Amino acid sequence: MSGLVSDEIAEDYKSSLEDLTSNDGIQIRTLTVIAKENTEHAMAISRVLENHIRSTPPQQKLPALYVADSIAKNVGSPYTLFLGRNMYQTFMNVYTLVDSNTRRKLDEMLNTWKQPAPGSLDTRPVFPPDITRNIESALIKARTAALQHQQAHPQPEINRGRANGTPTGWSSTTHGARNQQNPYPGHSTSTPPPNQRQDIDLHHLNRDVDGLIAAAKIDFANSPFNPACQQRLKALVDLQAILQRQQLSQDQLQLVRNQVSQLAASRPPSAAPNPVASAPVVPQMSTPPAQSAQLAQPVSQPLQQLLNPGTLAELIKATASRQQPTPPPAMPLPLPQMPQIPQQSSTPQPENPLIAALRARGLLPSGPAPPSLTPSASSTPVPGTATLPYFMSNGAHPPQSLNQAANTSGVPMTTASMKIPRFGLVVSLYDSRPNRCGTCGRRFFATEKGKEMKARHLDWHFKTNQRMTESSRRAQNRSWYVDERDWIKSREAGDENGATDPQATAEGAAGDESAKQEPSKPWIRAPNDATLRNTPCPICQEKFESTWSEDVQDWIWQDATKVGPRMYHASCYAEVTKGPAPARQTRTSTPDSVLGKRKAEPPAGSPKVRSIYMSKQTSIDSSAFTKDLLIDPSVRDASDVAHQIVAVASSSSKAKAEQFIAARGINTACSAYGDYEALVADPNVDVIYVATPHSHHYQNVRLALEAGKHVLCEKAFTVNAAQTKILIDIAHKKNLFLMEAVWTRYFPLSIQIRELIQRGEIGEVLRVLADTSFGDDVEEKWGTTHRMVNPDLAGGALLDLGIYSLTWVFQTLYHTLPKEQRKPPTVSSQMTPYHLTGADESTTVLLNFPTSTPSNGPHPHQSHGVAMTNIRVSADPDEKGSSGPSIRIQGIKGEIQVYGPPFRPERYRIIPKKGAGEIREVQGSFPGKGHGMYWEADEVARCLRDGKLESEGMPWEESIVIMEVMDEVRKQGGLTYPQQIESTDYPLQL
Repeated sequence: MSGLVSDEIAEDYKSSLEDLTSNDGIQIRTLTVIAKENTEHAMAISRVLENHIRSTPPQQKLPALYVADSIAKNVGSPYTLFLGRNMYQTFMNVYTLVDSNTRRKLDEMLNTWKQPAPGSLDTRPVFPPDITRNIESALIKARTAALQHQQAHPQPEINRGRANGTPTGWSSTTHGARNQQNPYPGHSTSTPPPNQRQDIDLHHLNRDVDGLIAAAKIDFANSPFNPACQQRLKALVDLQAILQRQQLSQDQLQLVRNQVSQLAASRPPSAAPNPVASAPVVPQMSTPPAQSAQLAQPVSQPLQQLLNPGTLAELIKATASRQQPTPPPAMPLPLPQMPQIPQQSSTPQPENPLIAALRARGLLPSGPAPPSLTPSASSTPVPGTATLPYFMSNGAHPPQSLNQAANTSGVPMTTASMKIPRFGLVVSLYDSRPNRCGTCGRRFFATEKGKEMKARHLDWHFKTNQRMTESSRRAQNRSWYVDERDWIKSREAGDENGATDPQATAEGAAGDESAKQEPSKPWIRAPNDATLRNTPCPICQEKFESTWSEDVQDWIWQDATKVGPRMYHASCYAEVTKGPAPARQTRTSTPDSVLGKRKAEPPAGSPKVRSIYMSKQTSIDSSAFTKDLLIDPSVRDASDVAHQIVAVASSSSKAKAEQFIAARGINTACSAYGDYEALVADPNVDVIYVATPHSHHYQNVRLALEAGKHVLCEKAFTVNAAQTKILIDIAHKKNLFLMEAVWTRYFPLSIQIRELIQRGEIGEVLRVLADTSFGDDVEEKWGTTHRMVNPDLAGGALLDLGIYSLTWVFQTLYHTLPKEQRKPPTVSSQMTPYHLTGADESTTVLLNFPTSTPSNGPHPHQSHGVAMTNIRVSADPDEKGSSGPSIRIQGIKGEIQVYGPPFRPERYRIIPKKGAGEIREVQGSFPGKGHGMYWEADEVARCLRDGKLESEGMPWEESIVIMEVMDEVRKQGGLTYPQQIESTDYPLQL
């Protein structure tokens, strides 16, 4: 049930949970304290916590589950009750989505749930054993199935088939082994004992190697044809691969550490570019895919032997040659696959025609040209420079002549030409667009326009990341790729080049132009039903205008919107809800909400509800309702609605209405009326609250409905069911809201009890007893003319007090069932008349429902409800609760007892069956020292805001069934009212 303070608490708690993204102890404690201070909203908070755990990303599920764990251990009941109902699904959902480390923490948490809460005197576990037992059973089954699958599909041995190829001088170890025997027996005397040696930090060693590699990259980029730079870089890269993929002993790591320290201390300076090289060593910059897996195998000879030459390059060279398979003698490596830089010839070579042309144009400096290198016929680049573009991205630049030659050479667009690498073109691409996005790598020109485009591009990244973050908070999702057409038509912010789709461009231009001219107005299709076509806007009471649309080829209503089953002018609805729709100057800003309470201006976006009173005389209902409406909504966290009393009417005189306004401190702007016709004609009224005697409800409510006003009518709804049916039919035809003011249905306490029953907390409910009885001296207090005992005003215990007992019976045995299972009960009753007037002073009703709730079994039982009321004897004589609960809800697993009068319950207790748990008690509250009537007023406001004609908490169908039950009770007791107030004729002067 929405519209109550629990929804507001739940929304705030949900917002706080979304900020919890890590195991922050302070945040978890804060959330626990909030839950502890709001135990009366435990059900709503538990529901929000469960939904958050289910929808949050996997990496944030453990902190959320820690919150539930903390609440269960530090607060306990009623949270253990509410969280425990779905803990199996919640826990297993988290367990299946997280990694192994998180699963170990979940196992530890599960073990603590089987023990008493820390520091608690209660010896029972945090959660009942049946909950943790189900979770453990599921985990055991899952682990057993995984083990059986692993045994059925064993992993292949890593070293299978290679044992014979491992020299005896090296001890083979499996991956992950931590203790190895010393592979160097000959050097054992020079090695200090393990307990005296400091282990080599592999992380620091890798970091030092990374530094050497970075320096070698710079040297290689500056001198790409220097064989020493090539060999040094190749050796360091291969060493890094060995350190990352193999597990070396501490002795081996020490040797590598010493060699790396020597290289770092005596790193040769970068050599100048020297294109004239004598048979340079061709480094192999990449490992073939077929051989890359061999890096993880143990080294096939002692590392000391590789370090003997004294240079790390020789070590890596030997390792590389050992890892590469020796080609068969009959199949030597073809020469074209290993192009070599030709030896420098002593005979002067003619100058390259391209170089000569560049010198003639002044693009190259004049002077003696160095001996040229004879290029290969296929223009194959020099091996070893294949990684040149990668190093250029780190800031190195090739010789200027290479850039210029690349920029001025034509590239034929043929398949063969595209296969020839041209690194000069790649370098020129980087040089021309030096501004690089650090997120996606896109490049921009080093101009003002390029800087502006990069700024827009970074803004796009920021907005995209923000949307992804918000999406991850709501739920997990899967981002699909778009198809080719959508991708071609899409344009990133700041995209200045690329092919343009003419159709997309035309559509976008037309859309932009139309958007500049006039914003689009909302519209809906005109209904075919004649009654609906003549229905006015509920806010301004003006009719909709039908116009023919050429685009839709149908009749439409311009400036119209449909909210639920109701249709409004879009501008009117926007004014009421503070929406973005443009306001119409010709319409008023009458809010579409319900009666309310307001002393100060409501918060932005809250609908202000303006209400009217119909009161023949000052009554308890109208006085209490007025007081509740004047209480600040913030005390009960109702920030989405606001109420204002704008008029009061009394059928006897205007002076009495004015006295009512003054006595209760209502705003001076409130109007007073001496007749109801003037009241319902007031255009400033949204909802009329009818608090007249029962005998006048039918006439007063119908008057308001005929005037187009929404109505909240005190219970009992009418005198008989026939009148109720007519009023509901009128409200339905006129598209107006109508509700019986059974305020107890909207207490948070009542809602919690209904949810407990629907969840099966006390099992199948078979009997409910409710007693609403006052112990008064009837003759002295009421006499013969008071409305409580006056049949002319439909007085008596049944319609005034018995309705509360019937409400508890129906909301626990009837309303808790699915709608398709709800069936009217059979009635058996006894009634005692008041000897002075004939009205009933005592009534007992036995209701036999054909089904029980929750109806889960194959053969549902019948359930009984006993509703009692009396104005001469009291259900609570000392008014201290000494006589026990006023309401008992009995199920096969336990009982719920409600204390306090049925119309204003104060607390309830859950008493489980023997051995099934402990007794739990939940306290109710009435914020602002109110009577609790503001909750039904809030419900009316939200229903109107959402376009509803009836409330889910008190639907029309249920009001009719209850009125039919009371008709049968009066029939069995022989109680009749005057024909004039039983009549369905309208209008009648009563």
